[in-house]
Amino acid sequence: VAKVAAPKSAEAAAPASASASSNTKPWRLSIATLAVDNGTLSYADKASGTPVAVEVTALKLIAQKVTPDTATVSPVELSGRIAAGRAEPGKFDYKGQVVLKPLSAEGRLEVAAFPAHAFKAYYADALNIDIRRAFASYRGTVRYDALPAGMSLKLAGDTAVEDFRANSAALTQSASPGLERANNQLLSWKALSLRGLQVALVPRAPLSVDVRETTLTDFFARVIVDPTGRLNLQNLTKKSQQAADTAAVAVADTQAAAASTERTRDGTTTTTAQVPPAAADSGSPSPVIRFGPMSLVNGKIDFTDLFVKPNYSADLSELTGKLSAFASNKPEMADLELRGKAQQTAALDISGKINPLAKPLELDITAKMRDLDLAPLTPYAVRYAGHGIERGKLSMDVNYKISAEGRLAATNKLVLNQLQFGEAVEGAPNSLPVKLAVALLADRNGVIDVDLPISGSLNDPQFSIGSLIFKALGTLIVKAVTAPFSLLTGGFGGGGPGEASAVAFDAGSAALSAGAKENLDKVAKALTDRPALQLTVVGTASLDKEREAAKRQRLRQLLLSEKRRTAARAGQNAAEVSAVSDAEYPDLLAAVYKRADIPKPRNLIGLTKDLPPKEMEDLLLASLTINEETIRQLAVERGGVVRDYLLTKQLPSERLFLGAVRTNPSGNDWKPAAELNLATR
Repeated sequence: VAKVAAPKSAEAAAPASASASSNTKPWRLSIATLAVDNGTLSYADKASGTPVAVEVTALKLIAQKVTPDTATVSPVELSGRIAAGRAEPGKFDYKGQVVLKPLSAEGRLEVAAFPAHAFKAYYADALNIDIRRAFASYRGTVRYDALPAGMSLKLAGDTAVEDFRANSAALTQSASPGLERANNQLLSWKALSLRGLQVALVPRAPLSVDVRETTLTDFFARVIVDPTGRLNLQNLTKKSQQAADTAAVAVADTQAAAASTERTRDGTTTTTAQVPPAAADSGSPSPVIRFGPMSLVNGKIDFTDLFVKPNYSADLSELTGKLSAFASNKPEMADLELRGKAQQTAALDISGKINPLAKPLELDITAKMRDLDLAPLTPYAVRYAGHGIERGKLSMDVNYKISAEGRLAATNKLVLNQLQFGEAVEGAPNSLPVKLAVALLADRNGVIDVDLPISGSLNDPQFSIGSLIFKALGTLIVKAVTAPFSLLTGGFGGGGPGEASAVAFDAGSAALSAGAKENLDKVAKALTDRPALQLTVVGTASLDKEREAAKRQRLRQLLLSEKRRTAARAGQNAAEVSAVSDAEYPDLLAAVYKRADIPKPRNLIGLTKDLPPKEMEDLLLASLTINEETIRQLAVERGGVVRDYLLTKQLPSERLFLGAVRTNPSGNDWKPAAELNLATR
């Protein structure tokens, strides 16, 4: 029923010359009741490259007290079904009230299976993803007000996005065949449910979003490292892509223009660059977002790395867990528990604390993985080590801490079991002696147990956790080859250059000291635990640097022989005679001097003079001859005593070798030693 109020007939009949001050009120429309039942509405928008086409059926509208251009409160009921494409139609039902001036609405809204993807033309410009399917549901209250300062919107209820599927629009346009093949699907999930949702958008106030409970089920994400080393999920929106591009250009320009050189104390130089701060935002207040507990059920992540050649793929599956409450305006981190599988077989367990809304990301996460097969990681092994992986399993315990300042501190405890590399790959970017490294690191059971601590700053544009880990692994391999005994035993000390792989001797001597025996005990244990290794001992000596010391050692041997002779004549066991002590030295020196067939000073009657010990010592030393052959024999003895000592530790002789001695060492810092060289059997 519509009522139209018009001027009275007398007023209508008044001549045109009537006074301008006469009552000329405008027309006013008032609709007591407006009803539509079982209506149909088709909507199409072909203005953009992505057309919009939906159809509303079973449309029902009941509106009362509709008075345009007034603040009259009009009760409204609106319902119907909405469909796009071949999917089953969704439903909507609104019961509440509407005010036309100023425009406002308040009531209860129920929406089920609303085809949000049908309207992607209106929000696609802000996204780098192509949403193929997305059905939204909502049940709760809604209040909308058009205020002079702007729009006000408040929601309170439960919402869900179901059957979501999205491809990456950016990757679709890529010229890389590998990227195109990986683009079947980027993100998907069966259901994302937000219960207890409250949204408040008020002019001149930050957006407020509060979710009491969240559940994400049967979700999937394809994570791709592109040929430049960048993650595809970093560019889901056009804004994030533009920010990344701008930051990259700014960093490059700044590094080129503002690089400065600083001289360190040791005389070396280092180059640093001043990175500009991030561009200021628009001045709008940051949203306040609060999430209650989250449940994750049956997730899968498909990982593809196009940065390494050949490309590598892996997957995490059956990801199920929970995340406790967190908020953007509170520093507290949420508790995370997540379990699943890697490569279908390896058990994965992730726990710790994280605040996904912190900038930069703040977390303290511990992850455990057991028995991951390593052969699929061959692309990484070829790129960083130059060898493929034939077999092996990996278990790991890692902990990553990222502070509020963006500092990363991480520990990576890796256990590799039965790791076996293949032959070197021709043309690989790097080629490391990984077979020797494995033999050095693996114990008798073929297990490698290593710790790789890493650190860095997320504020560094070049920061990459992956590169830090592989750099640490590369450093470990290099250390295993260049300083193997330092890695195996913690280093010996006292052996000169490469001291961790040498047994030190006193100048001129081939006797093992107590310290040398202790170090060789470590070597014996390391070799016992690593049956794939064999050891070559190379004795060294120097005529120039050990001539005098060798003479004194020879004199000591003469004194010891004299002590044994005396013991034997007295009926004692000569084999049990101890070394010459300082107290015994003068008497034994005199005895050796007396028996020595050397020119000796005589008195006036021709008898041998009695001399002080120092003079006798000088005469005896002058009579001793030390030549190249003597020094060569000293080097041989040094190698022999080291080998013989290791044989007493039950090391098999087929794993111990004497190498060719070296009697012409170079370098002012050379010290007497027997060198130890490791190799694989």
